[in-house]
Amino acid sequence: MEKTNIFPRWLQEFKRFQALKAEFFLYGNVYDCYYFPVNYKEAPDESALEYKRFDNIQDLLQRYLFSQGYEIISYFDVIDGISVKSPDGSVTIENIVSTLQLKDGDIQSFLKNASPPKRSTDDAISFYRQLAGNTVKLSASIVNFASRITSDPNHLEAEAKPIFLKMLKAAQESIVFGNKDDLRNILIFICDKLNDIPAWVLLDNPLAKGIEVQKPNRDERLRFFDQRHGRFYSAGSPVDLTEVKRIFPDLTEGFTNHELENLITISRQEKLSVDRIKEIIDLFKYGLKENPWETIDTAKIENAEKNLEKRVLGQKAAISKAVEIIRRSNLGLDSIDRPRPSNRPKGVLFFAGPTGTGKTELAKALAELIFSDEDAMIRFDMSEYNDGNSDVKLIGSPPGYVGYEEGGQLTDAIRKKPFCIALFDEIEKAHPKIFDKFLQILDDGRLTDGKGETVYFSQALIIFTSNLGIFTEDGRGVRTAKVRYGEAYKELEQSVKEEIRTFFTSKLGRPEVLNRFGDNFVVFDFIRPEVASLIVNKNLNVIKTNLLKFRNVSLEFDDAFVDSFLESCAKDNLEMGGRGIVNRIETHIKNGLTNFMFLANKKKDCSITATMNDGHVTFQ
Repeated sequence: MEKTNIFPRWLQEFKRFQALKAEFFLYGNVYDCYYFPVNYKEAPDESALEYKRFDNIQDLLQRYLFSQGYEIISYFDVIDGISVKSPDGSVTIENIVSTLQLKDGDIQSFLKNASPPKRSTDDAISFYRQLAGNTVKLSASIVNFASRITSDPNHLEAEAKPIFLKMLKAAQESIVFGNKDDLRNILIFICDKLNDIPAWVLLDNPLAKGIEVQKPNRDERLRFFDQRHGRFYSAGSPVDLTEVKRIFPDLTEGFTNHELENLITISRQEKLSVDRIKEIIDLFKYGLKENPWETIDTAKIENAEKNLEKRVLGQKAAISKAVEIIRRSNLGLDSIDRPRPSNRPKGVLFFAGPTGTGKTELAKALAELIFSDEDAMIRFDMSEYNDGNSDVKLIGSPPGYVGYEEGGQLTDAIRKKPFCIALFDEIEKAHPKIFDKFLQILDDGRLTDGKGETVYFSQALIIFTSNLGIFTEDGRGVRTAKVRYGEAYKELEQSVKEEIRTFFTSKLGRPEVLNRFGDNFVVFDFIRPEVASLIVNKNLNVIKTNLLKFRNVSLEFDDAFVDSFLESCAKDNLEMGGRGIVNRIETHIKNGLTNFMFLANKKKDCSITATMNDGHVTFQ
């Protein structure tokens, strides 16, 4: 039996081209462990395959190439030097020159100086050029850490140029063995990224091939489960694997083989059997056994709308939409509309509307409701991410670049608090490159940071806010109101949603981003006069409570005072929303009260009454 689909995808591609190309550049997931069916030639069918784990790619390549008929495999890296192996052990580093009848005296000197190994990459490539041109034995030469040959492939150092030229020469001089299925001597370079190799080495070179070593796909992860599920912790009782096998490949989307193996380790450490695979994976991703979404107090959920309406006034539509997401996440139904489990965020909300209407406040209130901690809301002001390097600020610089040690602001925050509300404020101000990251978050529920580590958003509620549709801006940056305070809510909602659609489809040119938000747009209403009165009352009662608590001062006021204050001091600032009202309370009441207490020497243990006289706040 010999089917290529039993190999990892990249090895399937390698096999397809191994007789056609002389030089291969393997890049991507090259530091993983790998599984290979060592008996694939003898096994009568797939059920008889024996998959062996290889801890590194060079060992896997050696096993595979020997099975394909290669007679010599040489390996080099700049730390451990060079080694030579053959299937029967007859060819060694000591006798390879005579065996292959190599004539280059420098090569012989290089190989003899093997203890400690000589570590010259230039000499190694010269030797590999000799191997590629030999007509005695079919050979494969492997160079690891090829990304380290040069620090800048676009501006090669003087000592690096001959190395890459020798690579080209070696490929051109590679011998084809007509008596061995037309296989040829090959060179394999293992690198982090393909662009670590100068472009001219690969460009228009019919003898070179770049192959991405990808993370295991769905079929490979399923094969891993079939082969390795018996290694998970077992309490001795039988386990029905049908459902576990169904969800395993979806829950492990984006995992490396090393990370799949880590699940086995966690299972054994925590004594969690394989039928609790979701708990095992959550432990690996987030480090927590208990999921806060599933442990919200039932009473909290039942009273969520009522409690949120006390904190965020006049925004019933937004609150209702948010509570829906909380309820379905608590029941584990956030993926009920998908045929397979998903890593997508718990939910997505897009809050739009006038400033000061409670968009950020509702996000804080939700964090308090779900996680009993306002600090579980992570806020990103997108006006700070409006330049071309903004995506780097979010995920961090790659190794070797300035700021690498600092990490990514978003990825680091989510790693520390995976169970959170991530608030992206004024999304329209973000640089267009940022939206690629948002697409990845909304589609895949994960991001890979500059260090190559993956963070997951599947336990986060994502909230975007925007002021689109409230103002228009001319070419000079001057803003004018597009909607007027007091306009009916239906007209406000329509205007804002139309502007959002125009922004994403026409101005940004990214309709696919708009589609990812679905129908989760919530337009916040203006702070209407009846709501403004409630806001004044709420803030005055906070002042009253704190005065009594900290100074034993009783502050008295009545409904007539509230109405008169609103009419005289705050009504003209309602277009600025609740924040505008709070600003006027600070100016006329908080500051006025402070001055009165000092001047009247009523600093504690007393009563103070607030009244309105001729449109001014007075105290007595």
